Amino acid sequence: MVQSVNSTNSDDLFSVSLITPWIKGSIKVDNAFIYVDMPNTILFGLLPAGKSKDSSPLSGVTNVYTSKSYKLGSIILGIVLALIGFSMFGSSFAAGLVLLVIGVAVFGGGIKTALTYERSGITKVIEFPFFEAQHVDELEGQIIGKIQAYQDDRNGRMNAERTMHQSQENTQQIVDAVKGSATAKNESVASGTFCPNCGSLLAQGASFCTHCGTKIN
Repeated sequence: MVQSVNSTNSDDLFSVSLITPWIKGSIKVDNAFIYVDMPNTILFGLLPAGKSKDSSPLSGVTNVYTSKSYKLGSIILGIVLALIGFSMFGSSFAAGLVLLVIGVAVFGGGIKTALTYERSGITKVIEFPFFEAQHVDELEGQIIGKIQAYQDDRNGRMNAERTMHQSQENTQQIVDAVKGSATAKNESVASGTFCPNCGSLLAQGASFCTHCGTKIN
């Protein structure tokens, strides 16, 4: 027997079947993952059977949207069963009522709301009964908001890393320039001479001091 998923937050719970709306699955999203824990359905999506679980990292989730679909086969079959149920009221009210209820359920099962998203290029589709449409739209907005926040946070970290790297490069360039200037000055001192009168540094081979005019031997 398929059991409903337990969750401390009712906003994470979704009905999966029109006939058994009390059996629910869970879809929740945090700052890093989308977590799916939903019962599967059989018989035109009317009855839950089995379960599927999945977790998708927000970094790989794209193209999130909701859609509504109408399965003509289920809708037409539901109408036919409902009409047959009506026609049986005169001969067997109980049987007619059961068939009518089944027809309405099959008809309703032909109207689906779906949440679709892509994970690393693979399309994921989760279907819900039509009465969960507003709830699914809210989930879509929540997922998109979490993805945007994740992207903004990642871009902020990348910008900070680029700024830090550029700052380190600029600092290194300044250090290299200072070292180069000091080396050039030392080389100039090593290759030059000093004036014996005023102490000024003179070019190699100078005959007179350019500051005080003293003749250099």
